[in-house]
Amino acid sequence: MKVEKDKKSDDSEIADVCLLLEGTYPYIQGGVSAWVHQIITTMPDVRFSIFFIGSQRETTPKQFYTLPENVVAFEEVYIFEKLEESEKVAAKIPKFVATELYRLLGEVYFGNRSADRVVAFWEALDFLEKSGVDITFANLCQNYECWELLKKGYHVGAEGDSFIDFFWSVRFMHMPIWTLLKRRSQVPKARVYHAVSTGYAGVIGAFAARVQKAPYFITEHGIYTKERVAEISQASWIYESESYYFDPHKGLSVLKKMWINLFTFLGHISYGAAERIIALYEGNTRLQVEYGAAADRLEIIPNGIDPTAYDVTRETRKRRREETEDDRVIIGFMGRIVPIKDVKTLIRSAYHVIRRCPNAHFLLAGPTEEDEEYFESCQELITQFGIGDQLEFIGRQKPAEFLASIDIMLLTSISEGLPLVILEAYSASIPVVSTDVGACREMIEGRTVPDRELGPAGAVTRIYSPEDTAEGLIQLIKSPEMVDDMGEAGRERVERYYVESDIMGQYHQIYKDTTWSKFSHIRVKSLAERSKLPSS
Repeated sequence: MKVEKDKKSDDSEIADVCLLLEGTYPYIQGGVSAWVHQIITTMPDVRFSIFFIGSQRETTPKQFYTLPENVVAFEEVYIFEKLEESEKVAAKIPKFVATELYRLLGEVYFGNRSADRVVAFWEALDFLEKSGVDITFANLCQNYECWELLKKGYHVGAEGDSFIDFFWSVRFMHMPIWTLLKRRSQVPKARVYHAVSTGYAGVIGAFAARVQKAPYFITEHGIYTKERVAEISQASWIYESESYYFDPHKGLSVLKKMWINLFTFLGHISYGAAERIIALYEGNTRLQVEYGAAADRLEIIPNGIDPTAYDVTRETRKRRREETEDDRVIIGFMGRIVPIKDVKTLIRSAYHVIRRCPNAHFLLAGPTEEDEEYFESCQELITQFGIGDQLEFIGRQKPAEFLASIDIMLLTSISEGLPLVILEAYSASIPVVSTDVGACREMIEGRTVPDRELGPAGAVTRIYSPEDTAEGLIQLIKSPEMVDDMGEAGRERVERYYVESDIMGQYHQIYKDTTWSKFSHIRVKSLAERSKLPSS
């Protein structure tokens, strides 16, 4: 069954769990989306609803996943679309409402402590709810009190820069948050709210849980605030004066700092409301604390996979390696062709590898339409290096078939959580060469002493380093025995530490424990029963 986009939540059928997703499932393939699909399909006895947050409807890809039967509601909002005409006209606000509202907003923006600002944020929203006044976005741009707050903000943090640039940046920063909160009634009612990031999804999840008096928790694959900081630091869409453009030693401009402060604050709101905050690996818990999470609410649950689902792939690949007379070594990449995957470093490393190992061949599998400009620049780079005969973009592929055709898996990402593609490669006994991001080092070298005793399942390289990545690949290309040994170490690591039924069982237990009094229709399945549930 496919739940249509315009399907509305039915109050008579409240979902057990509402998943709050930003820019992922069901439109984007792989990564977080694959994990979401895994969560839903391995728990057919749990009723899910989905609240999807996108940028603009017209730029959203075609829906990739068909929603399973146990998704009972699907809602979506696009936060960077044009404002409705009604939002451009300021509403009349009673004086006492305006006085209190703008006092609270002043505390949100100019409070001395983050905790005080978060408290003021919730007090402002609660006050608006109780007042019954339906203000518009124009009130935030035109009212005298807001104008005074804006001038204070400029003098405090941006004096000396262009006031016009400051004004329009503030307006643009607040528009998506306003659009999201105005659509708050669209969030499906549920017994548990589970956000798969902080940011916009985290804030609206915290708000919905507050209104419904329901438990709320977060799972972060990557650390959202960190990723936004990295993105904003390099963003070309945020205006910078020529003095910043030509002098990198000046650090971040005022406007970039404003955007970073916004997402840091959204993180504080999200973390502060969550009863449990889940990371995929230990390194991320330290970052979560750094960005405002309470240490006593943190826990680690990695991604999981059913390795037996790749047994046929594993055997097919093994026969190919044993029987072929072709000396080519196939290095594979499976993921989106986007900047965060740093495909350009992959291409540059391929150039170094091919010069020293002419038998190397690179296959890049994955969608190219998400950032067409970046894809085109990657193609131009391949042409410049003259390696088009040995490096191919082959588009979307079925993972099992693609894995059977490669010898080594390669990742050059600048940010990851715990990549599912590594678990897929290991399930097929394929070693991985990956940049040192996210959980990749502990996945390749092992996290605990018993884990490390299994031996490395590939090589870890520096980010933005084509030379280091090339060296890691060349070492494997020149030793087929090492490829086999490391591939088997990866398979054993998955079987011991990353089995899907064990991992999904932990989430099932969280859902059960969190709302058992309202959740009694869920059948408690034994581990053996859960292992028979359908895989993603």
